[in-house]
Amino acid sequence: MQSNINLAEFRNRLKNNTKIGHPKLKLSPFAMFLMFGDSSKIFYGLFDDHSFSLTSNFRTSPTYFILRGSYKTENGKLKIKYDIAPRYKYQIYWWIFVPILGFIVFNYLLLSGKNKPDSEVPIIVNLFLMFMVIYGYLSITWKRKKLEKNFIEIFEIKK
Repeated sequence: MQSNINLAEFRNRLKNNTKIGHPKLKLSPFAMFLMFGDSSKIFYGLFDDHSFSLTSNFRTSPTYFILRGSYKTENGKLKIKYDIAPRYKYQIYWWIFVPILGFIVFNYLLLSGKNKPDSEVPIIVNLFLMFMVIYGYLSITWKRKKLEKNFIEIFEIKK
């Protein structure tokens, strides 16, 4: 992909929009110690003269994705290659499969019991668990898209 800006401007924007630190630290349980730091910058990560590794600089709602890539100048144009990957795939699956597992276990226990409940509790619990599955999937998708959208807008990348 190409950027409409030159190499010096790209590096300047990286410096101005990135709080320096290892992105995996921001996505770990130790991120609570970084919670009170500077959140005015959009990205958190590391970069050098040829590559970058960024994640969102959030305060409360983590994104589990790291945007890694490289950049160089070819024929006077800035070429950028990047990939957005989850830090650990199990973290993403955790948000989706735990409610599904809860749904299965709850319904198994409900159906295997001797007394069938007459109330609306099973319906409410099942609806809540289904909401958690849908919200978990949509939340992960939205956060990934937001990270990529911010990156594309700030660095004026065209596909």
